[in-house]
Amino acid sequence: MNPNPNKFKNIIIGVFIFFIIIGLIAFSTYKSKSTNTNTVIVQIWGTVDKNIFDSYVTKYKQDKSVDFSLSYSYVSLDTIDSKLVEAIATGKAPDIILIPNSLEKRYLDKVYMIPFTSLPQRTFTDTFVPEAQLYEQSNGYFGIPFFVDPLVMYWNRDMFANAAIAIPPKKWSEFPMLASKLSQSNSKADISQSAVSFGEFANIDNAKALISTLIMQAGSPIVSEDINGKLYSNLDSKSANDIMVPAVSALQFYTDYSNPQKPVYSWNRSLPSSKLFFLSENLATYFGFSSEYQDIKTKNPNLNFDLTYMPQIVDAKVFTTYGDLYGFSILKSSQNILAAYNLILTLINSDSISTLVQVYGVAPARRDIIAAGTTNAVQTIVFNSSLISKGWMDPDSSKTDQIFQNMIENISTGKLEITDAVTKASNEIDSLFK
Repeated sequence: MNPNPNKFKNIIIGVFIFFIIIGLIAFSTYKSKSTNTNTVIVQIWGTVDKNIFDSYVTKYKQDKSVDFSLSYSYVSLDTIDSKLVEAIATGKAPDIILIPNSLEKRYLDKVYMIPFTSLPQRTFTDTFVPEAQLYEQSNGYFGIPFFVDPLVMYWNRDMFANAAIAIPPKKWSEFPMLASKLSQSNSKADISQSAVSFGEFANIDNAKALISTLIMQAGSPIVSEDINGKLYSNLDSKSANDIMVPAVSALQFYTDYSNPQKPVYSWNRSLPSSKLFFLSENLATYFGFSSEYQDIKTKNPNLNFDLTYMPQIVDAKVFTTYGDLYGFSILKSSQNILAAYNLILTLINSDSISTLVQVYGVAPARRDIIAAGTTNAVQTIVFNSSLISKGWMDPDSSKTDQIFQNMIENISTGKLEITDAVTKASNEIDSLFK
C-alpha cells in the first residue's frame, strides 16, 4: 500500500521539528562538564549484541564520512540491573543505557525526564511507532525509541504442505483445525509432533510475551495508570462490554492445548523447548521475536520455514502483537549530558539504520523509515508488525516472569481455577508497584 503523500509529508515535517527541538534542548538546557564535546567518549551500556551495535556505528561513519566517539558495552538482561545499581553507587555508570521497555520501569528514578515543553506530545507521536507511548509519563518522556523487535509467527512449510494446508493461520480460531491435522500423540499422551506450543510456560520460549499478546488481544492492557499517575495491574479486570475477564478467556484458550483431555492437546512440559522442537522439525508453528530469524536459519539451514504476522482474534478491530521496544535513556548521573544527547540524535537520525535492521532483523522505531517501505519479504512482515506492537510497564521483569509461570502452572496442574489464578497473579503484580 502506498502511503498518503500528505500524511507522509506531515510525518517528515514532524521528524524535522522533533530533531530541531531536541537539538535546542541539548544546547540550551544543559552544560556539559567537558568544554569540547567532540573529545568526549560517551559511554553506552546496552542489552543489544556488541557486534551488531558496533557494525551499525561503523556503517554509519562510513556512509557519512564522519567520526564521533563512543564506547559500547554489552550487558546481559540478567545482569544489567545489579551492574547498573553498583555502577551508579560507585560513580562509574555509563552516560546512556539502551534497553527494552520491559526493563525501563526499574530505572525511572535514575534517568532524565524530557518535559513536554521541550518535546511536544504531537511531535513525539508523529515521529515514532505507537508503542513508543510507553515512554510517556505524566511529566514527560524517559527515553528516545530506537527499534522494535516484534513477536511474529514462524511456520514450517513442509509440515503444512504434508497436511495439505496451503497457508498459515491468520486467526486463532483456525488452531483447533491445525491441532487435529498436525498434532500427534499416543495413548500415553506422549507427543511426537505438535501444531502449536501452548499451555505451559517453562519449556515455551518467549512465554510471557506470547501470553501477554493473547491477553492484550482479548482486551486487557495488563497494566494501567490511574488519575494520580500510579501504575496498577488490571489483569483481573473487565470493562462493561466484556462478558468475561479478558485474561481469563485468553488463558482458557491457551491452557486447553496442554490438557490431554481436550481434542486440541498439543503440548506438555516433558517436551524440549519450543524453539528446539521447531528446529528439529517437530513443531509446526513457533512464536518468536523477529530478531530470531537469522538464528533459526543458522541453526538449521535445511529447515523450510517462513515468518508471518501474529494471528488475531476473530473480528478484531485492532490488530495486536507484543513487541520489545528498545530505546536510549540518559542517566541523571551522566557528566556528559550534551554529548550524550547529540549522540542519540545521531544514532536515531541515521539512514544507515538499514544496517541494523538487516543484521538484527528488527524494525526502526521511526514512522518515516517504515513508511518508505521495503522490498524485502521478511522486512515487510517485521515493519508492519512494529506498527501493531504493544507492551506494558513491567515493574520487575524477572519477578513477573515467575508470576506468569506460577499463574499458568496453577491452571495446567488444576491447583487453581483460571479465575483464581488470574486474580492471584494480578495481586502479585500490584504488590510490585508498591
